[in-house]
Amino acid sequence: MTIIMKRINSFVLSAFITIQLFSQNLVINPGFESWQKINKPTGWTSALGCLKDSTIILSEIYSCRQAATGDSRELGQVIPVREGTFYTISFWYRNETAGGGNGCRVWANWKDAEGNPLNDEASLPLLHSGYLKSDTWKQYSADVTAPPTAAYFNLIVRTLPNSVTYWDDIIFEENVPTNINEGSAHIIRIYPNPVTNYLSISNMQCIQFIEILSVTGIKIWSQKINGEESLMIPMAGFKDGIYIISIYSKGKRNHVKFIKTSDY
Repeated sequence: MTIIMKRINSFVLSAFITIQLFSQNLVINPGFESWQKINKPTGWTSALGCLKDSTIILSEIYSCRQAATGDSRELGQVIPVREGTFYTISFWYRNETAGGGNGCRVWANWKDAEGNPLNDEASLPLLHSGYLKSDTWKQYSADVTAPPTAAYFNLIVRTLPNSVTYWDDIIFEENVPTNINEGSAHIIRIYPNPVTNYLSISNMQCIQFIEILSVTGIKIWSQKINGEESLMIPMAGFKDGIYIISIYSKGKRNHVKFIKTSDY
């Protein structure tokens, strides 16, 4: 079964997983590892109320801490798109809930070539989400299609009044069809699934970093890869359940789910 950036809330169950590294994240500085100033992440055209943070992070070194008091604060950038093309938007967020605010939300939209907003009823419920609030890392993910005459995606996430949000690993990428010739892709194999004793990963030449998260976004295990071609991860310390493995490779990130079980 071949999987290309499946949504986190989709269920993956097979004895053998392969990942094709086709999709490219179109977001500039998606993990907030580069900052022009302590309050200005590189590549983000709006970053109101943002500060570089190194204490509460999902991956790598930094996250973006955004605080809002009386008014909502926006974090965003404009991304060129092609009409009729399928895209995935996803991001990780974590809130400080002591202030009693409503947390955060996505508030994105499409624009035409002149920069005028487009009203697309199909994607509006996904791009204008309800309130998102969690005191642990949680992911929001949605699949959308660029409507007719769309030339840009106005990626905006908001921290709502009296709230603090930590943002990390924001993704907007084209959904590549699964029938592309596999000979043109680097295929990573993850097996078995479900797993009992050891999770094996092979064909790792292009991998830089691997991490395993709980379904609520808590990091369970991580490892930097330094040229290894294969890896066996012991499952002895993992409770039975569903986990998310994230594969990082030169500006690309892929997620798949696997199941840990004691009696498979």
